[in-house]
Amino acid sequence: MKALRPFIHPALLFGVIALLGLGGCGKAPRKAVGKLDTPQHHTLRGHDFIEKGDWEEAGKSFDLAISLGQAHGPAYAGKAIVVAHGATAAGLDADQREKRFEKAGDLVDQALDNAETPAEKRAAHVAGIRVQRLTKVERKWLVEAEEHYEDAVGLDKRRLDPDPHFYMARAYRDAFEVRKAEDLYRKVLGMNSGKSGMANTELALVQKVIRAEPGSRHGRVIAFAPTISRADIAALFIEELQLERLYQRGNTKRFDTGFKPPAEGRRFAAEVTDIGKHPLRADILEVIRLRVAGLQPDAQHRFHPDKPVRRAQFAMMVQDILVKVTGEKGLDTKFIGQASPFPDVRGDHFSFNAILTVTSRGLMDPLDKVNGIFGPAEPVQGADALLVIRLLHNQLRRYVR
Repeated sequence: MKALRPFIHPALLFGVIALLGLGGCGKAPRKAVGKLDTPQHHTLRGHDFIEKGDWEEAGKSFDLAISLGQAHGPAYAGKAIVVAHGATAAGLDADQREKRFEKAGDLVDQALDNAETPAEKRAAHVAGIRVQRLTKVERKWLVEAEEHYEDAVGLDKRRLDPDPHFYMARAYRDAFEVRKAEDLYRKVLGMNSGKSGMANTELALVQKVIRAEPGSRHGRVIAFAPTISRADIAALFIEELQLERLYQRGNTKRFDTGFKPPAEGRRFAAEVTDIGKHPLRADILEVIRLRVAGLQPDAQHRFHPDKPVRRAQFAMMVQDILVKVTGEKGLDTKFIGQASPFPDVRGDHFSFNAILTVTSRGLMDPLDKVNGIFGPAEPVQGADALLVIRLLHNQLRRYVR
């Protein structure tokens, strides 16, 4: 195609550009209205909307840029990111996702073909990294992202652009190449750029996961999840913590842990009405059988597998496991009547003792250490859950035979 371009009539070329641009499909380039109706302005606004998470308005802005028919490379790059994000929408089948991925890839190619400066070409390669990370349709998506990364870095002669490193760090994070992600986040921080704040936050999350060392497939899947469900927690307790083994080898003989014969297990399966064909059904039934506090079905025999777990509830679960494995008498009432060290947790809160138990033992940290806020109603993040389970497992080693 590149060799044929000199022979294409300009009017036909504008038509092709409009078609590939996805905004103004089949229409002639429109005339600008006002001094700020330019591809550059609309492209900047598009990226502003992406940063805000407003993908619909971002798409409209890039379409406005493309519809002017000036073949502005960065506009295609921005549109590629929007289309790739659309490929992650719920309800799409594999074929629909692949078509959107291909469309996003075509737009990256358009961005590269129409880049006029090294900076614009570098931005197109960064878009390529983001497209590969968002879609993950092809098996070699990480290799493709790495190739875009190498090209982008090669175009940054002064080593001042944090974007290639930042978005490649996210790609490595998603691929669970956490050490590589850590290195690139540190590189971004060393550049002291506009991405430093986000890089610092994401680096802290990566470091939690590195410390947690998730060993199960499910642990790796939810490691960077902003929220985790009751089903997720059940799976982590069974797969990562090896809860049944801990109960069998610990001091659980002093407590009624709920161990039942197989027939009783089948009765549990029949009674719980909302886990049906849930992929984590076996783990859910196991924590029900082990009677982990906070993970019981309700009075209507519903487990609510997809309901997010809150930090106060998680503290209750962890305390319950501590009590059953360690055999410490009075642990579940030890702090009752004491003054609360957290302004957002009253002494009569249902999880007050559990929160003080897990924080005093270094298993959970306040959500806001500066202001002493625990955040009992905030959702538990995947990385935090994994790290708590790792720390809990380490503390319980001396209690098992």
